[in-house]
Formats: sequence, C-alpha cells, structure tokens
Amino acid sequence: MSNFKVRTYNSEKETPKNALFILSRGKNAGKPLFQPCPNCYILYCNNSEELENLYWTFFTLWKNGFFHPYLCGSVIEMLRLLELKKILQTFIVPSLTKMEQNEKILSDIKAIYQLEQKFTKQLQQLSELRSILVRKYYFQI
Repeated sequence: MSNFKVRTYNSEKETPKNALFILSRGKNAGKPLFQPCPNCYILYCNNSEELENLYWTFFTLWKNGFFHPYLCGSVIEMLRLLELKKILQTFIVPSLTKMEQNEKILSDIKAIYQLEQKFTKQLQQLSELRSILVRKYYFQI
C-alpha cells in the first residue's frame, strides 16, 4: 500500500478502472475526482477499497485547505507532482494505515459529508423561501 504510482494524466492513454484523479491546477488543486480532467494527476490504486479510502482522505484534506501551502505560481496556482508524492509519503500513507486500524473514521467522514450536503440543500431552500417572501410582500404593495 505504501507504493503508489502517480503520473500526470494523459488523455491518449487508457485509464484503469481503479484510478483516482487529483486536480493539479487552480484554487481547487488537490481535489480528488473520479473522472479525469485536462489538469490532473492520476493515482493508480490496487482495488476499489483502497480507491475509496484514498478519495475520502484526499477529499477531507482538500476541504480543509491542506494543499494551499504546497501550491506555487503567481497567476494560476499549481500543485507540483513532486510535492504530491511527498504529501503521499508523509501524510496520506500513514493516515491510510490509521484508517485500516479504525474503520469508523471513514464512516464518520462520510456521515459528516452527507450532513453537510443536507444542510447545504436546506440553506438553498431557505434562500429561495426568503426570495419568495420578498417578492410576495414587497412587490404586491
């Protein structure tokens, strides 16, 4: 598990089934993706369980702004491949071993994500309700 193969994504090459894509440019650099995009790295996984663990590990780190200190560039920020490999070895691989020892971590992370999605949807509905009330009461006068 400690030896991950990380490459720059090439659209001309065939992508394997168990591959995770990591966005390499912009403010969202480090964001994990299941589908490739032009500016990403490809991370090869051995199985689907490892893929899911890596996805949620990268997602939580990205969501908390972990990759921002590693970005370089003045106009378009970029996460270098060498930096990503260092992050994998020093932070991600040890966290994956902890995740294997305590499987509850992954379920907690997923539960928090689902709760966050639920609250986001509720906030959107409240915003729509406020908009409807404003139109109803102030434009009928």
